[in-house]
Amino acid sequence: MKGRNPFPGALAAEPTIGGTPVRRLRVPVGGRSVRLWLKLEAENPFGSIKARTAAALLDALEATDELRPGRRVVESTSGNLGVALAGLCRARGYPCTLVVEPSTPRAAIDRMVDYGAEVITAGEIPGGTTLDARLAAVREILDRDDNTVWTNQYASPANPRVHEAHTAVELVEAAPDGGYDAVAVAVSTGGTLAGIATHLRRHSPATKVIAVDAVGSAAMGGTPGDRPYKLAGFGSGRVSDFVRRQHWDSIVRLRDVDAAAACTRIRWRTGLFLGGSGGAAVLAAVVRASLDPALRELACVCPDSGDKYPRLNEAIPADRRTDPAPGFEPATADDPVTTALDLLDHISAEGE
Repeated sequence: MKGRNPFPGALAAEPTIGGTPVRRLRVPVGGRSVRLWLKLEAENPFGSIKARTAAALLDALEATDELRPGRRVVESTSGNLGVALAGLCRARGYPCTLVVEPSTPRAAIDRMVDYGAEVITAGEIPGGTTLDARLAAVREILDRDDNTVWTNQYASPANPRVHEAHTAVELVEAAPDGGYDAVAVAVSTGGTLAGIATHLRRHSPATKVIAVDAVGSAAMGGTPGDRPYKLAGFGSGRVSDFVRRQHWDSIVRLRDVDAAAACTRIRWRTGLFLGGSGGAAVLAAVVRASLDPALRELACVCPDSGDKYPRLNEAIPADRRTDPAPGFEPATADDPVTTALDLLDHISAEGE
């Protein structure tokens, strides 16, 4: 994905996206050593996998001439996509309006503003989700301004297509001999999961796909519920428009607090500070490996890093052993998630 279109301001030129590294970790599971292959998407420009999505969304609209000089880009975002869109719109010369929610990390909003975007925080909708509020605000903007165009990360085919054509290809190229036994992907819009799964079904059909969703999220068809420790970019208030039954072999649903606890343990043991959805993918991979002895080589898509999420910084306990979320009851000792979290206390970089 090549850079183009210099624009004066925060970016001298659009950066090249993709080609992110894979880091190998090992964790002991059931008397065997399981290897995890972490695709570190924080190494993309703008710090996340959403750089791929944002570029693809803009490219698709430019290809149909819906987006052209003088038009304004509008999107709903919980953080990462907004940062990437703001930066790319700056590079390509488009004004940009981004609708966020109260839980969007302050650091992400600051970056959007630094790139020149207008940022609007959506208010609450009685009986609705924060996503409902954001989408209602987007529609209001579109209704009152004919010069705006919605990138629509929730429904544009460009979203899964870029992950099928690029993210999945890079992941498979980095695989060990024999390929991966499974790939774990956390879900928000579902575009990353759908795109990667489509490629794997065609080119690595023996690889199992693990869909990772949050407890209280509706993305994979679960029951929406209260998420007091909600991690941005993990789960969704609506069912994914992209994910179909053929895109996954198993679903692991995790509490936000457990995903945060996974990030804590991984950071402590390896120095890698993953964002919540990356921690969730690693935790889900270990959960599945503990339940299925055939799984020895598992890839985990890690969409971003954890440095911009105050809740992950707060989640590091003083003694590195306590539950990171005051007020949350820990899972039972025989719960697979508890077992997986304990195993992450022994995770290490390969070769250490």
